[in-house]
Amino acid sequence: MLVHPAMYAENQAEAFQNDAILTQLAQQTTIAFAGFPHARDAERRQEFVAACNRRKLPITVPSNGINLCLELTSTTPSATEIAFTSAFVFHGVCVRFTGRINKQSLTGNGSLELDSERAASESVRTAETLLPYRQRIERIRNMILNNQ
Repeated sequence: MLVHPAMYAENQAEAFQNDAILTQLAQQTTIAFAGFPHARDAERRQEFVAACNRRKLPITVPSNGINLCLELTSTTPSATEIAFTSAFVFHGVCVRFTGRINKQSLTGNGSLELDSERAASESVRTAETLLPYRQRIERIRNMILNNQ
């Protein structure tokens, strides 16, 4: 799979710290299940559990209006809530969202954290992807400079 290198911030840790939305979401923040907003409560509760089982969970962050459709990497159900984790790229930064939502109220809390391990591997992969292009540019630059 070829990933477009521009998709990732060059310095992931710095980008994470300097992005206002990411720093806001790094704090524990209120979240809610965003699926089936006009359905009856019982139907929404069933759909919430089904969405977690499918590992595709739509959530909203009411404090700033952000909606995310998370692909869950792990879920831990209990009698009253479901805890979950999702890894993805947000504003060019590899992040991991960890949260928990109550099965009755369909609200909970969660936060983002920098996924340092994935950021490092993507940085290496990006460098490897760009290396042939940088070498070609350098050859062209040298060829132009030598012909002058």
